[in-house]
Amino acid sequence: MANTNLYLRAFVIGSSFFVFIPYFFIVSSFDKKDINFSYKYYTFIVPLSLGLYNVLSLYLSKIFKLNQKLRFFIISLLAPTLVAITVYILKIYNNLNTFSDWFNYLWKLYLLYFIVFNFDVYLLDKYV
Repeated sequence: MANTNLYLRAFVIGSSFFVFIPYFFIVSSFDKKDINFSYKYYTFIVPLSLGLYNVLSLYLSKIFKLNQKLRFFIISLLAPTLVAITVYILKIYNNLNTFSDWFNYLWKLYLLYFIVFNFDVYLLDKYV
């Protein structure tokens, strides 16, 4: 398969329904007063960013000759780090005021990305 097709395939898998739906369920359960963004914007940006994270993981795997499992493990660490930095800089959530709030948010964020990329995306990439 040509490289362009591999990257397109990675984007489609990363932005697919099975990958982004857990994020929508979690954010829709938040209290609206604790969020500084519109849900409409979120529904656009999340599939796009997850698709791009999957493309980035493929790109890094080609450069560093990573196997598939290591590729998804690395992106499951890199992506939530980028998300956490964005959340911090843009002050996306109003309820992250203490160390305890941040700690609780971060372990759940890393766990979600770990599950999504190492199971959902991995299985889609392997069998689709």
